[in-house]
Amino acid sequence: MEFSYKAESHWTQKPLENGITPFTFPKAKLALWDPTPLGDVVSLQLAYYRNPKLRVLEKTLRLVHRHAKQSENKIFSCFLVGSAVIDDDDEGITLTIDRFDPGREVSGHSDKIPTALLPGDFLIPCTVDNQGPVSKRINVYASEDFSAAFKMLHHYCSSKESIDSSKLLTMRGHITCIEKLDNLTLELRWAAVTVSIIFDATPINSIPIIPTALARNLSSPNNIAQIQGTHKFGYLTMDQTRKLLLILESDPKVLTLPLVGIWLSGVTHVHNPQVWACCLRYLFSSSIHERVFATEQKSFLLVLYSLTHRQPEFYECHPCSEHRKLDFQLLTSTEVLNL
Repeated sequence: MEFSYKAESHWTQKPLENGITPFTFPKAKLALWDPTPLGDVVSLQLAYYRNPKLRVLEKTLRLVHRHAKQSENKIFSCFLVGSAVIDDDDEGITLTIDRFDPGREVSGHSDKIPTALLPGDFLIPCTVDNQGPVSKRINVYASEDFSAAFKMLHHYCSSKESIDSSKLLTMRGHITCIEKLDNLTLELRWAAVTVSIIFDATPINSIPIIPTALARNLSSPNNIAQIQGTHKFGYLTMDQTRKLLLILESDPKVLTLPLVGIWLSGVTHVHNPQVWACCLRYLFSSSIHERVFATEQKSFLLVLYSLTHRQPEFYECHPCSEHRKLDFQLLTSTEVLNL
């Protein structure tokens, strides 16, 4: 493989923490690590291995039908609320809907808003037609709904909000109710929008890491991700000897240092949707001062502190050739239930 070099750029930083002297980013900003692959490429995307699964409790659907039947409007609007959990094999996400929220009207808003949301809630705006019959021309998403979904996903990718892969999935639903004597038939139509970008992650040789307090903690059995039972995420920069420095996403140095990738702890496999979400944040965050990519493919480093490995795993990641800008994917589903 041939390497080319950009013009030299000298970066001198203030001391990073007690006991660490100022360092300089490598003058040559290409060929910063050995890209030789050590295994098969792993693809990362929310719906790459399987589409998200949706589970709705029967009692929740009956409650939706009861409120819609009592409404004076032909089309009743409400919200379905639940939780999103990454599957045990890390290859998908499951949504469990177990609550009904009729919503409330607010002056100045044409649409209802949720009555009360709790942290971690997954929200599905829903319309209900209680007067059937089933129409084949139902559009779950209107054009303005798509526009709002695109803006919300773009904002999340570029913001400083905590990483949560379920926030990269926005969903709407439409339920048609048909009653005949004691029989109730529900046609459920769902549509979800997510980011379509796929990343390819290739395992590579390890790269030396500067032994800061953060790096030592992540390598210990009782690291912060293990203790708190959640994942942790941050960025990577490099000194002039090509050793990696791990910094938190909230660290002010993100605003000044050239970055070469990300680190993540608290997950088991690299194809976990949380890893994909962190890759998107790295690519589109508005807080990053400079990203240094290894190739024209926008290749960057990923250091994974897996729950099942004592040593970190190293990957070179890049967005697939047809997915280098923030494009979106539409997922749809229709199902008829007899209750």
